[in-house]
Amino acid sequence: MTEYFDAVIIGSGFGGAVMAFRLAEAGMRVCLLERGKAYPPNSFPRAPYDLGKNFWDPSKGLYGMYNVWSFKGSGALVSSGLGGGSLIYANVTVRKDEKWFKEDLPDGGYQPWAVQYSQLEKHYEAVERMINVQKYPLDHPPFKATPKTLAMPEAAGKIGGGDLNCKWLPLNLAVTFKSRPVASPDENDPDNPPIVGAPIIEQFENIHKLPRSTCRLCGECDMGCNYGSKNTLDYNYISAAIHQTAPADVRTLCEVKKIEPNTEGEGKYRVTYLAHKTDISSKENRDERQITCKYLILSAGTFGSPYLLFNNRQHFPNLSDALGSRYSVNGDLLSFIMKSMEMKNGKNV
Repeated sequence: MTEYFDAVIIGSGFGGAVMAFRLAEAGMRVCLLERGKAYPPNSFPRAPYDLGKNFWDPSKGLYGMYNVWSFKGSGALVSSGLGGGSLIYANVTVRKDEKWFKEDLPDGGYQPWAVQYSQLEKHYEAVERMINVQKYPLDHPPFKATPKTLAMPEAAGKIGGGDLNCKWLPLNLAVTFKSRPVASPDENDPDNPPIVGAPIIEQFENIHKLPRSTCRLCGECDMGCNYGSKNTLDYNYISAAIHQTAPADVRTLCEVKKIEPNTEGEGKYRVTYLAHKTDISSKENRDERQITCKYLILSAGTFGSPYLLFNNRQHFPNLSDALGSRYSVNGDLLSFIMKSMEMKNGKNV
């Protein structure tokens, strides 16, 4: 029999994880489908051989975390795994500046957005509490001796010949430096100091049912934190979703292939997905399954959601022709500095 849910959510990143929690909190029967694996503490590969296989390509028997999308003029690395992009992002959790809630017009003027900062402020606060964001504790040892961090305020002081408008500010990070949850990112509680490698006291048991520890300064955040110090979505929103009175049904290695209106039985939509079996190296390494739902939420990311819609456009003839347009990659620029030198008294040292 085809299973029925109130809501099916495709993708477990920042959009899907929050939706899973909030809908389950509201008492709805929710199914969260994630194509990638779960990554509990100490499961992220580090050896070169294992890292070389840590890519997503089921056609080659690869079910790893990194998924490379390549286009003419741009490319992107996205994540495949429970928690989506939170597994590989750089932990920075910053509110959008109030003055940016507008769109510039061709005539030089601007048009305010329909949603303003004041309407989002309480939601920003809710996210910061749930993800337990904290600032880098530069005032405490051994964090105060981090060379790369110390270089930031030094560089800011030198830019523009000491321009006072150039300031260095620590940002909110989705990293646990303190054993207990904080009331705010700026909390300075002497009874909850930052400490390296201490057991984390969680708000609720995480979905992996494994212990975590505070940041050990290993600098491996983007490769996946094997200590659980990085506050990825599996430790907060997704874990909270399974602790509700109506627990969300979280399924990994479930790759959605087809979405369509449901014409028979219960539910408005039908979802067809492949349940991958990574421990079987044969043509029988996946099962095709179907579920139906009243609400279908696509949260498969910037590429994944449009990709699903394009591939299933024949089932949704009223989709806008603007699908896939007005797209841009983000502002990341990856650079490498080699053989760098510092100038002192006009000489390279």
